[in-house]
Amino acid sequence: MMRIVPNRIAPSLALLGLFSLTLPAVETAGWVQSSAEDFQKGKRERISLRSDGVLQLAPVLKELLDASADAVWTLAADNSGTIYTASTAPEGGKVRVHQIRNGQKAATLADVDGLTAFSLAVDAKGRVYVAVSPQSKIYRIENGNATVFFDPGTTGSGAEYVWDMKFAPNGDLFVATGDKGVIYRVTPDGKGSVFFETEETHVRTLLVDGKGDVYAGTSPGALVLRIRQNGEGFVLYQSDREEVTALAMDGAGNLYASALGTRRPLMAPRLSPSPAPAPAAAQQQQANQGQGGAARPQGQQQQTPPTPRTPLTGGSQLLQIDAKGFPKVIWESDREYVYSLALGTNGNLFAGTGNSGELYEITPAGKSTALLTASAEQVTAVLALPKGGVAFATSNIGKVFQAGPELEESGVFESEVLDSEFFAQWGRVSVTGNAGGGTVAVSARSGNVNRPQKNWSPWSATGGIGVEQDLKVAPARYFQWRAELKRGTGAGPELREVEVAYRNRNVPPRIVTTEATPPNYGFPARSLSMAPSDKITLTPLTAKTRPASSPMNPASQIAALGMNYSKGAVGVRWLAEDDNQDDLRYHLEIRPVSGGNWLTLVKDLSEPQYSWDSTSWPDGRYEVRITASDAKSNPPADALATTEVTGSFLVDNTKPVLEGLAATRAGSGNTATVTARWKATDALSPVRRAEYSLNGKDWTRVEPQNGISDARGLEYQLTLNPAPEAGAVFTVRVRDEFDNESVASIVLQ
Repeated sequence: MMRIVPNRIAPSLALLGLFSLTLPAVETAGWVQSSAEDFQKGKRERISLRSDGVLQLAPVLKELLDASADAVWTLAADNSGTIYTASTAPEGGKVRVHQIRNGQKAATLADVDGLTAFSLAVDAKGRVYVAVSPQSKIYRIENGNATVFFDPGTTGSGAEYVWDMKFAPNGDLFVATGDKGVIYRVTPDGKGSVFFETEETHVRTLLVDGKGDVYAGTSPGALVLRIRQNGEGFVLYQSDREEVTALAMDGAGNLYASALGTRRPLMAPRLSPSPAPAPAAAQQQQANQGQGGAARPQGQQQQTPPTPRTPLTGGSQLLQIDAKGFPKVIWESDREYVYSLALGTNGNLFAGTGNSGELYEITPAGKSTALLTASAEQVTAVLALPKGGVAFATSNIGKVFQAGPELEESGVFESEVLDSEFFAQWGRVSVTGNAGGGTVAVSARSGNVNRPQKNWSPWSATGGIGVEQDLKVAPARYFQWRAELKRGTGAGPELREVEVAYRNRNVPPRIVTTEATPPNYGFPARSLSMAPSDKITLTPLTAKTRPASSPMNPASQIAALGMNYSKGAVGVRWLAEDDNQDDLRYHLEIRPVSGGNWLTLVKDLSEPQYSWDSTSWPDGRYEVRITASDAKSNPPADALATTEVTGSFLVDNTKPVLEGLAATRAGSGNTATVTARWKATDALSPVRRAEYSLNGKDWTRVEPQNGISDARGLEYQLTLNPAPEAGAVFTVRVRDEFDNESVASIVLQ
């Protein structure tokens, strides 16, 4: 897979994120692309992609038929190699059968009544059979004349759709149908009968081996069935997908089946046709029915042919069931849907897929090559050609193509765009592969917008296989390379890996936010064990906005921090970021807000927080200047720094003034009361708390006369009822916002 390979290791965090490794960040890195996953993100033009991550020239692609229809669903060939296909005729209401000889453009063989055709077959005498749907009939075309060969309705069971047809060695024609899941056997004289009832809704695909045994793939149970000539059926495999769409068999008796759709829990095969959603045909049948469920008369049917349902999720898998019946998945994709299979002359499988129109070649071991991408959404049918190569049909839009067996003379691959996340200088390109008698020429370009446009730099040649050459592209954030493969006289070139060297430009760090911490709390020393103490926990600092492409320096991602109570301590903390992920160091300076010189608090600090004892500092309001530097990770000439001044904070170590404490007694006996009065004043911060105690016992809180502790000067009045005895000691203490405390006492009379 694509790798960004820096020549360093990433910082690690430990102990609440307070420590990180000291490593340089702005070094030469390499962008490596060497896997199929990497190359799938690029753009291929006449280029094939192997599953082991090799780019090579694609087979020559030639258009044989443009059917002027939405889809072509079927292909067949006779013993001479002539290809036959069918599509909805442009005028509607007819199915047109086409004939393609010697790789030339198609000619019309015949037109028959019907909406669409999902299947064709050719017998040993070269006669062509076409099945039209819905309300299926099978026509035989001989000498350009079409006659009805078989009507499933004459058997008493009928079929709405014919999905597939295959001839047996004895000349019998087997017919796969829906929506009752019946397989018919039709003798050469056109007499048909029910051969096998699958108890599924649709039989989507058929295969007949050299012994005359029939293999079938179904929906919605996704069964692979083997039916002996005597009609004895056996389920070889049940997929957890939705339907089996294609079958193929090699000379060793290995059966291949494609299953697609969303995974589901496996269930026992149904004993009756399922009401569950089925391939396209069932949906169209419902559309052609009235409210009472009866089929519309032929003349009232809508003229839009049914199309096989395309699953929206799930992808597909390719199964191999060996001659002894052992199944295994040899290929799987969560984005491609295999609609068709054919066995090539080299023993590999051709697989037609959707919904990106990819044609694959897959070995029995499961190694695959994405041969080419058709100019259509689905490859609906494939037909291996006797001299090599493959013919294939497509839908959206309906065409027939031939791929190979020759390779293209040249092809071009464009990589995905690399985002270095900010400004970068681009170095050399290293190309690995095999020239194979041809050439591989690599060029590159760069830009500062995320999609290549005319405002990027022009393509610049950079070298080829085994040749390293300095990139002649402008320094920029984004980069893309392109490779042109040319065949020459050999088997053709192979491109395996491209590595691009680059070095990001150093950018200054950023101090995103700062904060003065609560007074009288200090950050603990860096220790794994701490003595029990009163402490508070600060919530994490977070940046309000930050570019998505600029990762936060790991050392600045500070979790919640514990602080210990320490009278007179003040502190600050901050959040710093560095796009280069440099190791940052901090220099802190302080001065009064009123002005003066900056005085150093601490140098070469690695943690983004600091606290100190303020008891030796004059009372007043201060500010701190924080300088963040990346000099630890860069050469002196490249080092950068940034500064930020915190908001002002107060240093207050002076006690509030407690004055005017007095008490008066009123009444006598059990009705006597004592009223105490005092005043508290602080020069810098609000008085936050007042309490009293009698004879040294528990402290009790007292609120000021205005009910709110919100001012630097507050008056208090307290009535004690019942009155304490004469001689009792009445003590008052007051605290300001910084926990500075004053105490006074009187003896009650």
